Amino acid sequence: MALSSHLPARQQGMSMLSALVALSLGIFVVLIGIKMIPVYMENLSVGEVLESVSQDTRSRAMSRAQLRDNIMRRLNINGVRDLPKEEIEFERVRQGLEIVIDYEVRKPIAGNVSVVMAFKESVVIPRND
Repeated sequence: MALSSHLPARQQGMSMLSALVALSLGIFVVLIGIKMIPVYMENLSVGEVLESVSQDTRSRAMSRAQLRDNIMRRLNINGVRDLPKEEIEFERVRQGLEIVIDYEVRKPIAGNVSVVMAFKESVVIPRND
């Protein structure tokens, strides 16, 4: 008994409609990736800037306005130019001064479809005891 008698006489591949749907989904995923990857890279820079500010001992003696300007200058050097100053918040905590950057980025994909990414980075600058 031959196995070939149970197989269909003709093999068929993907239909044209299935191929278009698969191609459309692939393009959509690539498009989202192209929009999202730079934003995540900028967020890494925001985290690195905050960490470097917290490690800098001169930060302990700065006022909030000076800290905000220092952070904005460092962000600008690292290519983060779309973060408003108002997103940088300060809060007194027991360990010192906490700096919080809580922001959202909205990137249009196509037409009225957008992707929204929310980030929150924070560090604590220890007290100057």
